[in-house]
Amino acid sequence: MKNNSPQAQPIYGYFTEAAQTVPVFDPGMNVPCPVCLAMLDVIDVRTISLMVPDDTRSYFYRLHRSCHERLSEDERVKVDGLLIDAIYSARNVN
Repeated sequence: MKNNSPQAQPIYGYFTEAAQTVPVFDPGMNVPCPVCLAMLDVIDVRTISLMVPDDTRSYFYRLHRSCHERLSEDERVKVDGLLIDAIYSARNVN
């Protein structure tokens, strides 16, 4: 059975070339923090860069700086892993 529900907007953006200064896709600030799920706030934001294995794109996501600072290194790795998994899932659907 095919799922006809609309896909959620991804919370990550990406660049396709190293020389780009403007991302090909930027989710903007109207997305939830992946830690607390509250909407982002321009005053309390941090951008994290990700490289995904076997992918030529450079990815990034944003979260609250205050949420990120409270995370241990292991928890930060887990959040990155969740985003990498989401990227792999989206890539396999498209």
